[in-house]
Amino acid sequence: MMKKNIFFPIACALMAAPLLTSCQDDVDSSAGENSNTHTYSLVVDASEGLQQAPASRALTEDASHNIKSSWANEDEILTYVINDGLEATNYSTITNKNLGNGNRFDGEIASKKAITTSSQIAFLYPGKAAQGKDKTITPVVLSKERSSLFHEESDKTQELVALDLTQQDGTAETIGNRFDFQWTKQSPKFVNGKTVNVNIGKMKRLVTIWGLRFTDDKNKPLANIDSIYVSNVKGSDVLKLSDGTFVDGNPEDEVMNVVLKPKAGKKFSSVGGNYTYVAFLPGTYEDVVVTAYVGSKVYQKSYSSITFGSDKIYRTDLLKMENTKQKAYVEIQGIKWATGNFIHYKEGSQEYWGIAPTQWWISRRAVMLNSNRKEVSSGGILQSSQFESSPKQTTDDVDLFRFGSIAKALSFNGLINGADTWGENEISQKISSDGKHGDIVWYYTKGNKRKYRMPTEAELRTLYTTANVIPAYCYTDKGTVVYGAFFTNNASNDANKRKKLFPTKAKKYDKYTNVTALVRANKGLFLPVTGRRLNGSDVIGYRDMAYGAGAYGQYMSSTSALMNWDFFFGPTEWNFAKAPKAQAKAIRPVLVEESATGSDNSFAPFANIK
Repeated sequence: MMKKNIFFPIACALMAAPLLTSCQDDVDSSAGENSNTHTYSLVVDASEGLQQAPASRALTEDASHNIKSSWANEDEILTYVINDGLEATNYSTITNKNLGNGNRFDGEIASKKAITTSSQIAFLYPGKAAQGKDKTITPVVLSKERSSLFHEESDKTQELVALDLTQQDGTAETIGNRFDFQWTKQSPKFVNGKTVNVNIGKMKRLVTIWGLRFTDDKNKPLANIDSIYVSNVKGSDVLKLSDGTFVDGNPEDEVMNVVLKPKAGKKFSSVGGNYTYVAFLPGTYEDVVVTAYVGSKVYQKSYSSITFGSDKIYRTDLLKMENTKQKAYVEIQGIKWATGNFIHYKEGSQEYWGIAPTQWWISRRAVMLNSNRKEVSSGGILQSSQFESSPKQTTDDVDLFRFGSIAKALSFNGLINGADTWGENEISQKISSDGKHGDIVWYYTKGNKRKYRMPTEAELRTLYTTANVIPAYCYTDKGTVVYGAFFTNNASNDANKRKKLFPTKAKKYDKYTNVTALVRANKGLFLPVTGRRLNGSDVIGYRDMAYGAGAYGQYMSSTSALMNWDFFFGPTEWNFAKAPKAQAKAIRPVLVEESATGSDNSFAPFANIK
């Protein structure tokens, strides 16, 4: 006989402590023994929670900024029968009908096997978070394509679920509706025909909640806050419904930041003692950075180490926050990397050669693209050239250069490009006697206050072999997205103990972390995926993040041996290899010195770029 899936309507309630109940629901006796439906119910007490450590229930904030906990009518809880093997289209949910003096949750639960008192049922709140296009609870399975522990979304219900807290609106109400993850598992108290009675008691809260208030450098409460980033706290992970623990050893599933953006038409404000709330997964974290964006200003507060417990509400006043400025360098594995690639940019009559104004800068950072991913003047979608089909480099917006080429650096087409390289094997801080060839970075910055040069092969290799690295992205000043790699210090200096999450495979955008705030706060090295230009061509290849074979960043060292030593990384690339000198590639310079004399180029078009 073919085994059928069995659907059990449930009535459940939560309480602060176990409560013996006598619960009687009518059973449709006419359904027969082959019925797919059983009905069972549960009634429990729902007492109010405490402000500091709220009991398991929905969250609201009162006029005095206290967090209140009380079950709301129509609250939903996800249910899942453990070790049952059912893979359904959607998880079963139960709903609070708020009957009588207690809170009773009614609904249907799907099961492949008949439920008995030995069965175990997992409960995960909020059930509504597993529904809709903006769901924050998603079933996942272990990827069969990857050797590492790497989970992908499933179109069927699974024991594993990804919890996503990375995008929030700063309110306690929304945390309660979408992010206040709570879990428990219980066996039925009794099963009477198609009635299953479950007492689930108090649920285990899986998140911590942090209330934040801000003042500026003059200790005035911040108002009109556009967005807030909380970086280096865990904003996502994979939960096992079977035991309420998170999967170990899966850093690719763990996005380490949370972005708060207010509801449409609103701004965050600390005026009047108002808090902005953020929920994330508890733990002890290092280098936590809180960044508040107010117009063109970026306020920052850092914590070297901070611990958050589960089922806790923390409140912090971040006082006298200062507007952050771009620094001359970020230091990774002892090397002082510039906070931008080397570029040429021209706008009107103004021309610039030097370090890009931000780490995320790429040529054609914002282009209007149509459905064929070609540039149009209107009617398209504004995107970076990482989603443009075969973008072309123009002489007024250049971020790719040939080895040793200075005088003809803006000559893209024709055979002369292949001959316009320098025969030297090491060109860092070297210029030919005629000034036409050598280290282009040193050539244009050696007279500045901040002096830079090209990185050597050995320096660039530290990023390939030693530094921690994750897939990441930044938002540009135009609101477009630029993808790349984000490097941080590996304190052990041991390549075997580094965090390395490349390559990702093509189009796995969900595996990239938003590091905009960290980059703005000079807290790591971000290298955009830039692609390369072939000899004698203005077309940029392998920049397209939508390309099925993968895009990559190709970064040039100052070292060659017939061919140039380059660092390649991207969705399908992670290697250090020789490449033709005539290929045009990206350069991330290294700081030589920040001297007391000289001056840095002033370029008005970059004045408001953060």
